Amino acid sequence: MPGTVCVREETFENLWPEWTSLIASRSGFTVFDTPLWQRTWWDEFGQGSALRLISVCDVGARTLLIAPMVMCEGKVSFLGGTDLVDYHDFLATDGQAAGHIEAIVKALTDDPDCRVIELLSVRGGSPCLDAFPDCASAMGWQVETAQEDVAPRMNLPATWDAYVEALPKHDRHELRRKMRRIEEAGDVREYELHGPEEIAAGFDDFMGLHRKSTPEKAVFMTPERERFFRRVAGQLAHEGITRLRFLEFNGKRVATSLSWVVGGTRYLYNSGYDQEHRDLSVGLMNHAYSIRASIDEGLKVYDFMRGNEAYKYHLGGHDWPVFKMIARR
Repeated sequence: MPGTVCVREETFENLWPEWTSLIASRSGFTVFDTPLWQRTWWDEFGQGSALRLISVCDVGARTLLIAPMVMCEGKVSFLGGTDLVDYHDFLATDGQAAGHIEAIVKALTDDPDCRVIELLSVRGGSPCLDAFPDCASAMGWQVETAQEDVAPRMNLPATWDAYVEALPKHDRHELRRKMRRIEEAGDVREYELHGPEEIAAGFDDFMGLHRKSTPEKAVFMTPERERFFRRVAGQLAHEGITRLRFLEFNGKRVATSLSWVVGGTRYLYNSGYDQEHRDLSVGLMNHAYSIRASIDEGLKVYDFMRGNEAYKYHLGGHDWPVFKMIARR
């Protein structure tokens, strides 16, 4: 590899067009891979860190791989904390990442200020999981790899009836029972907001229901995180990615969810519901209606993302492992 590629420190502005083109050419990219998401996170939370936006290029200056990273107190990590970013990875076209991660590791090895490389939230199946430990170990790093979390997801069938029939018997029975109960109890309306203006208008209700859900969610949603949520949801709405969903019961919004739709996959990012209507399972019903809408839209995958909350499995999710790799010297 030496002499066949070059490694450059980049800026968002210089790299943006090639970054956008690169991720569009790879299957399975997520909203977290986009320069828009990464730049928004950096603007909001990058204080106190140094941006290490590294690219690997061929002799013709074509970008082969992008490593969106930051350095803080001798530790280099992916850009974006795990509180707001579910998945991280090196970015390359399909099948190309493993061959160029060595150049990233060498650049970090040659930096005397870099003492730790911490790669969190790497999904199972990523070429990074094999390539990074091999390259780092060969260059003298001590590498630890461990499963960090799970991210339940499921492939979507062609019809809602097929989805329901594929659920385990108990979950199928419970879903039908709860759906029948809420629809017989009052007037039910469920819908999604897509446009930037309507999403902005609905975001106060999203935040209110999110904070009402649990004390933990109320603590999580600090003013800084709320500002980030509003900003990134609005910007991604201009790209047609944001989905803000509401469930109304008797004319009142009682449950909500914020999702991203990219490449045939819906990523369920966050949600909330009114505890006063907990007896009607409004949070679960909102997710069920979201799954039905995804099937009707022709989406192929429903990704519940990180966390092993029980409702994800009741609705058909199956674990996909998420790993962390830490290299020290």
